[in-house]
Amino acid sequence: MADLNPAPDDRGDGSGRGDRGQLVLITGLALAVVLVALVLVTNTAIFTDNLATRDRGVGDTEALGYRATVIDGVGGIVERENAAEYADRDELTANVTAGVVRFDDAIGRTAAIRATSARVNRSSLSYVDGVLVRHRNESSGFVSAAESADWTVATDVNRTRAFAATVDRSSLARTEAATLDDAFAVVVEGNASSDEWTAYVYENATTGHIAVAVSPVGAAGATEVCSVDASSATVGFTTGTLAGEACAGLDWRGGVDDAYDLRFRNGTSAAGTYDLTVRGGVGAVNDAAIADGTASDDPESPYFVPAVYAVEATIRYETSELEYETDIRVAPGESDA
Repeated sequence: MADLNPAPDDRGDGSGRGDRGQLVLITGLALAVVLVALVLVTNTAIFTDNLATRDRGVGDTEALGYRATVIDGVGGIVERENAAEYADRDELTANVTAGVVRFDDAIGRTAAIRATSARVNRSSLSYVDGVLVRHRNESSGFVSAAESADWTVATDVNRTRAFAATVDRSSLARTEAATLDDAFAVVVEGNASSDEWTAYVYENATTGHIAVAVSPVGAAGATEVCSVDASSATVGFTTGTLAGEACAGLDWRGGVDDAYDLRFRNGTSAAGTYDLTVRGGVGAVNDAAIADGTASDDPESPYFVPAVYAVEATIRYETSELEYETDIRVAPGESDA
């Protein structure tokens, strides 16, 4: 080890400078030790934080997976209970609540096995009223209950979801996108702006396919956006699909930003079935053109019944390392519609 004492010959009047040199050297060594310790502590902290970050990532993934599971599960309950066609809205919402409770209990038990708490705050459950409009008479065109081919389905609507029509190709007008005057059309017209968005369903005269054309707001005409070679197919107006496949140009009411009226045109040029759910009470639908499905066990088509448009609730997911709470809104088949 190096001798830190000055040589005898160096002592004398300048011995103070030697002592100071020794002190500087000792201080330097001490500082080096401190710096090494700080580096070790810092590296340890970074390593620990990386582990914690990875843990949060896994936990977040599980929490978001739980959220998606709840949305899917509650959405299925809403669709099943709406499809049962209740005459009484209170009975409908009571059965939706009962279904959510059973679902929540089942998910909660599964989570508890992993020492996790996953719960729907049942006191936070709330419902947005809706009306389900259905057409089930496949031998009849998409006309009103009074058999009008051009008619209004709903007025002053600001949300429509799960709007799908299954059409028979043989019932469709055989034409081209350039000449759609006789084709079945779904028309969305803004109340304040008078902007109009139209989707047409027809048989393409050249290919023989079931085709969909769209006339966006402000357009002079329509453009065919998708087609399928089938004897029948389902057009998902609010989901933007044809026969279960994405139809990129079918952008529901694109450009109509305010409340709107929903109308059918050339209803005799399409036959099959359809469902749609609008937000609001019974007053949202045109009851002069649609039969009251609650007044008869076998209502004529089309008809309407009460529906749950959306469910809103708070959910919470908690582990020993994560607490996640958020509000959810469940509206199956809605596409900012």
